[in-house]
Amino acid sequence: MSRQITRRLLKTNYVVLGDGLTEQYYLKHIKSLKNYKYALRPSLFSGLTIDTAESIIDDLLTGGCDQIIYFTDYDTIVNQNKKAEFERLKTKYSGYEEVLICETMPSIEYWFLLHYQKTTREFRNADEVCKFLKKYLKDYSKKEDYLKNAKWVETLCTDGKLKKAIGNSESVLKAKEKGGGSHFPFSKNHLAFEYFKKQI
Repeated sequence: MSRQITRRLLKTNYVVLGDGLTEQYYLKHIKSLKNYKYALRPSLFSGLTIDTAESIIDDLLTGGCDQIIYFTDYDTIVNQNKKAEFERLKTKYSGYEEVLICETMPSIEYWFLLHYQKTTREFRNADEVCKFLKKYLKDYSKKEDYLKNAKWVETLCTDGKLKKAIGNSESVLKAKEKGGGSHFPFSKNHLAFEYFKKQI
């Protein structure tokens, strides 16, 4: 990353990193719908590895960024045998109030499902969560043609669904911390929304 690009990144006090296309489009749409003020990285909507995320976070911290939030799927980390790297990343930034890592198990689709119901069902993978999500968001797809249209995120924000997701996510994470198993689903995304609300 050139020094010029780094300076441009550091002009924004709040930066949010999205792990993949689904996260990035979701964060782009909800930023617009809710008038949140963060900058989204990577800006070219490309995949984000743990190493790339670490490099971006380090650059932002060097520039005095106020808050950096990293959205990632735990299922992907497990499937790519990156658990040790991810735990190292969390340990590295555990003492930084400026860094918040929001993983969801198994995938961000579980966070979307929490907009409709609270469940601690142990999903085998992201595809299984998607099948449950489609009971509510019937046309949901991970294809870019679907994701780039903001309509699906608008639907997630109607009728108090976002508030419900935040409450459900808080409750499930508490249950996980009390002794849920390794496949117990959870999301930390509600923690990010506490910061987002402060920006309005």
